[in-house]
Formats: sequence, structure tokens, C-alpha cells
Amino acid sequence: MAKSRDNVVMQGASGRIGKTLVFRQKGDQTIIARTGKKRADGKPYTEKQLKVQNRFLDASLYAKKAILDIPLKALYEAKANINQTAYNVAFKDYFTAPTVRRLDDRNYFGEIGDVIKLMIKDVLKVTQVTIDIVDSSDTLIETGVATALDEGGIEWEYIVKADNLDYENTRYRISMVDTPENTTVVLVEYGQGMI
Repeated sequence: MAKSRDNVVMQGASGRIGKTLVFRQKGDQTIIARTGKKRADGKPYTEKQLKVQNRFLDASLYAKKAILDIPLKALYEAKANINQTAYNVAFKDYFTAPTVRRLDDRNYFGEIGDVIKLMIKDVLKVTQVTIDIVDSSDTLIETGVATALDEGGIEWEYIVKADNLDYENTRYRISMVDTPENTTVVLVEYGQGMI
């Protein structure tokens, strides 16, 4: 895929040229791409290829649904840059898993009432965070839902509900549900912190 900038000959071009090139407009750019190809060998797609195709289809269906929801579309439009639409951002949101940027467990000493804080990054926002505290053999010590500290779903806080004498050998299994309702699970060791 090529992009044309400040080229007076190609500026504003769109459509297909022969069977090789396709021109299209995206924001202030002219995109030049090769036309799609079908498998010439006639072989079936692999399981991995079909999984990726299905994921793209699911992301596309979610994005189409999201832009029909006026308030949700407005949220995606607010995240879009000049060369993106609300559809593009919604598609990316479906396809991109949230990540735990920071886990602050400096105030966790295995006692009821201790606080664990998280900072989470996502395309739009995470709507729910559940934390399982497990021991070194993956036995569940406690589980609970964290509380969002801001409207954007970036900062979260979990208040510990069970005593844990061996707290230094624990791990946190963090489940995050994002706006498209995909669930992402990450495992973080005690004191790891993340960056």
C-alpha cells in the first residue's frame, strides 16, 4: 500500500486501474493499493487463516453496529484523527486488547483493606476489571471487581477482602472487559509493577 501526498496528478483519484491498482481516499490522503487476490492454487485456507478472517469479520460487524449507536459513534469520533473515521476506531477497538500499563501493589501486605491500583490502556475504555489473587500453585485466594476511579476507565482500584499470609508469592489474574465486550486476561506477579 502506498500513500500519495501533494501529488497534483493523483490528488483526489479513486477507483481501479486495470486489474492491478486501486486508488481510494482516506481523510486527506490518496491510498494506492494492489487489488485483492484469490488463492490461485485452489487450496483451502488453513485454520489459522480462517481464524484471522473470522476475527476481521467480527471486528467489521462490531464497527458497523457501533456507528449506528449515536452516543457510541460520538465517542469513537472523538478518538479519530484526520485520516480515521468512527468506523476505523471502532474496528481497531474490537481488534486491540486492553493492556495493564501499571499495577501498584506497594500497599498490599496480605491484609483485608489493602489497596491494589491499576492503570489500564485501551482504544476507547475498559468497562469492568476483575482481579483474582492466586497463590504460587494457582489456588484462588480471593476474587472481586475493581472500582473505576475515572470516567475514561484508565485508573482502577481494588480493595482486598481476604487475609493472605504468603502475599509475596501471589499472582494477580486480571480480567478486563472492554467496550466491544471482549475479555482479556493477564497474569501479573506480585511486585512486578508493569511499565
